[in-house]
Amino acid sequence: MTLISASEAIAAPQGTVFVDTRPQEDWAKTTIPGAISLNVYDYFIRRSDEDGIAAMVAGARAAFRQLGLDRAPLVVFFEDATGMRSPRGLWFHELCGLDGGRILDGGLVAWQAAGGATAPGSGATGAIADGDPAQAGSFRREMVATTAELLEPRAPNLHILDARRPAEWDGSYVHACCARAGRIPGADLLFYEDLLQDGRYRSPQEIRRIAAEAGFTPAQRIVTYCHRGARAATALYGLRSAGFDNLAIHPGSWHEWAGEADLPAVEGPGTFVHR
Repeated sequence: MTLISASEAIAAPQGTVFVDTRPQEDWAKTTIPGAISLNVYDYFIRRSDEDGIAAMVAGARAAFRQLGLDRAPLVVFFEDATGMRSPRGLWFHELCGLDGGRILDGGLVAWQAAGGATAPGSGATGAIADGDPAQAGSFRREMVATTAELLEPRAPNLHILDARRPAEWDGSYVHACCARAGRIPGADLLFYEDLLQDGRYRSPQEIRRIAAEAGFTPAQRIVTYCHRGARAATALYGLRSAGFDNLAIHPGSWHEWAGEADLPAVEGPGTFVHR
């Protein structure tokens, strides 16, 4: 279970840590009482290889240790409504091998609608940043995919999921920080917002239907990516809620891929390849 409802979160036991993943200035104005502020969004991995992943894990582990998240029995990540920040927070948490993480489905909006109190944010703050790769320790390696893994001759059940908007997938839009437009060859589009409705995840039945229409099945090994790895996490947890369990993120996503001129890329509407 990765989602927690607002009513469940309000009744959460003592010792639960609430993590506000919104910009720090939003947290300072109003948040769940006692919530800490953790910037999980602005991080870009240095490179999606073993050393880069180890540095990412070490940095996330250090941030969680600093904020006491490595000792909390229940950690609830939230934003205004379920989007791309709180799932990324949970992904970092799980990647480090920690248990007890949840996404507040519906976010602060749902919390307030359920009668939850709010207060200005104060106290501990932190951010995900690179750490010393030698300090990574053990982590859930199966939740992350290197660039090299996506370049290897693919097993029949490997399927790449592009969680970006359609204009990014076909190359008609590119972020200013990206060296080129396009997508990873063989990637099929499943826009992350299609898994959400009214600020919450859709039902497992709806997500299974949407995923099937895009060519994804629970029998596949699915690697998600987007621009930096945030929307990819939203897609990952949406699929997990629908019974998919062989899921990983390419953490460098298109930002890294676009910057490596020797990596293959595809532009244009193309034809979806459903494996």
